[in-house]
Amino acid sequence: MDKKTDKIILSSENLSEYFYGCLSDVNRQANCPLPQEFILYSSEVMHKYAISENYFVNDSKERVLGMELLQAEEKTLSEKKEIYREIGDLVLFQLGVFPQRINSKTPSKGYYLNIGRSAYTKAAHLNCSFYDIPNFYHLLSTSLENLVKILTHAAESFSHESLEQYLLENDDAVIDFSFSTKKIAN
Repeated sequence: MDKKTDKIILSSENLSEYFYGCLSDVNRQANCPLPQEFILYSSEVMHKYAISENYFVNDSKERVLGMELLQAEEKTLSEKKEIYREIGDLVLFQLGVFPQRINSKTPSKGYYLNIGRSAYTKAAHLNCSFYDIPNFYHLLSTSLENLVKILTHAAESFSHESLEQYLLENDDAVIDFSFSTKKIAN
């Protein structure tokens, strides 16, 4: 089989389960494990941003999160809720999965953590909820740095081998190793 043409396709449900499993494994090994609700939420965030079109604004331009946070003040209540959650999620994803990208930028990791905490705190003040868990976004904001560490350690283990092992152990996963350039006649 030619490595350039191999494809692995996971259904959405299995991708979330894969991330949840990886994050749960790392969390269990932590000195002070975080609540499973944070792990579930993080796996959903990772699934959401696994598709790059959710990561960028328009024309694949990088997002300026500090500006988005400020501009949210002028939006409607429902728009604010969505924007604040989105900004917090982006910070969680960027710092957790791509820490080297943030380390190479002028604003520090601390700057991004503050933006993420602020966004989640603002979401909490607007009574945003996650599975009806009281004060979820407030609690998430106070644990953001530790959650980023969990994601970073889990992301270090993401490899073709670990994904392949997951697929072999889970019958529900959709695997397609075929790649064809043939046109199918109508």
